[in-house]
Amino acid sequence: MKDDAAHWGEGVCVDPGGLKGHDGYMNREDESAAGATMAERNEDTDNHRVSTTFRDVGMLATVFNNLPVAVFCKDASNDFRIILWNKKNAEITGISAEEALGKTDYDLFIKETADFFRNIDKVVLSNGKLLDVPEEKMDSPNMGKIYLHTIKVPIVDPERGLKLILGICEDITEKKKAQEQLRELGENLSEKEKQLLKLNENLSHANEELKATQLQLIQAEKMESVGRLAAGVAHEVKNPLALLLMGVEYLSDGLDHGDPHVPQVLIEMREAVDRADNIIRGLVDFSSSRQLDLKATELNSFVQNALLLVRHELTRSNIKVVKHLGSDIPKVMIDKAKMEQVLVNLFINAIHAMEGHEGGKLEVRTSAKNLKRGETSHDEGSRSGHQMRSGDRVVTIEILDTGTGIPDDKIEKIFDPFYTSKPTGIGTGLGLTVVKKIVELHNGSLEIQNRQAKGVRATLTFKACDES
Repeated sequence: MKDDAAHWGEGVCVDPGGLKGHDGYMNREDESAAGATMAERNEDTDNHRVSTTFRDVGMLATVFNNLPVAVFCKDASNDFRIILWNKKNAEITGISAEEALGKTDYDLFIKETADFFRNIDKVVLSNGKLLDVPEEKMDSPNMGKIYLHTIKVPIVDPERGLKLILGICEDITEKKKAQEQLRELGENLSEKEKQLLKLNENLSHANEELKATQLQLIQAEKMESVGRLAAGVAHEVKNPLALLLMGVEYLSDGLDHGDPHVPQVLIEMREAVDRADNIIRGLVDFSSSRQLDLKATELNSFVQNALLLVRHELTRSNIKVVKHLGSDIPKVMIDKAKMEQVLVNLFINAIHAMEGHEGGKLEVRTSAKNLKRGETSHDEGSRSGHQMRSGDRVVTIEILDTGTGIPDDKIEKIFDPFYTSKPTGIGTGLGLTVVKKIVELHNGSLEIQNRQAKGVRATLTFKACDES
């Protein structure tokens, strides 16, 4: 081991004893066989050849020592003893070339690791072809637990008696750690995904509960509106009933088939019954509690029916109604009962704002248009097909009054729950909050603004039905 040939490159790399008798090495037995005369004649040539051979091998050893991968070679004909061990091997294993050369795996590693290496070496030699070992694990005194990607190649030359195992090892520890971290991240991501799905499920349940609560709130506010309308409904029903009573009294005197007034009396009685029936049906529909039931509805007739529910309040407060109902208004998808609640609430608010003012006027307008950019507060980038976007065909209902208007410092609070400008005991302060929620359930918008002259303008906007 102390021969100078064993120290080519940086540190001991090759055991020349393991290659004795191969090309590139000259021994004394070969010189004697050549004869003294030939030896003398070729002495200079031989010395030059040996010098060149040792220089070339030294250069090759330097190359091996500077490779970024570990390179080793074992002599399978000599108990798989190591005859080549480069510098990278020493860095990875912590075993120097001086310690490794001439030794077997069993001299250098624990039995379990040595058995693993020896079995692979035998398989390579038996198969006579390259073997790729994707992953080998070993404990390095310098680097701790490391992982290697190893390729082993058999080198067999019967004429020269060569039977070697050449190995090239790449340190894949960092790659293995990265894979492990990626696996852990994948597991964490999977766990987070499960948690997210659970949270989404809980959120969905909470949203359903919130919707149910909102519908209950809408129903509660609706019943308060029914209470406010009760007097007006009673008055509206009283008139048809009085007419029916007169007709009954007239007919109770006996039917005269020749009386020309009988058909007219019967017609008026039928109209009175129909009028009372319509009023009662409207009140029942208005007060009914049910889930959102959207149907394509003709807007103008719907608005006029809603006005009938507050006709008594309008008459009592001496308020004039002016209707500007547009032509060719497309239908809208609404829940009639709930949207009646919206209109009745806005009508009553307007009536209350005009009480005590002479010449009060309630103006109702309907129209259709195509939205322009900036005319809707909905998110233009939303994927929901129900959102209103620029270019959409929409229908609007405007309700204008000539009341006192809303103070500038209060107008931002009108949709806040329990906010009310009415005296204590009148109203819950939930009216406009509920109205706004109903409109949002219809994917519509509600704007309330003070008019320049006096009074308030309430604007409802809904997406028109697709006429195609």
